[in-house]
Amino acid sequence: MKSTLICLFAAMVLCACAGTPFSMSNVRQVKVGMTVAELQATMGSAPYSVTARGETQVWVWSQANGFTGSHQMASFVVKGDKVVSVPTVPASFD
Repeated sequence: MKSTLICLFAAMVLCACAGTPFSMSNVRQVKVGMTVAELQATMGSAPYSVTARGETQVWVWSQANGFTGSHQMASFVVKGDKVVSVPTVPASFD
């Protein structure tokens, strides 16, 4: 019974958080002209999704917390191996 409760609790914790953890201060550090390797070093190596749009790709980092209801997302446009567009992050976002 005890091991069942522990497994249930572990499953709930894993399901409550989704995505790749990042902070808005990381998003602010990404600049146009950075390479994909620099983008991944700053934001984390595994984006939530990468979508092709013509000659560009949209790289999205997203995270959500099912317990608190908080979520955040940041997307970057990449062409070739370079970042060509970054989001504007207000100073109040942390």
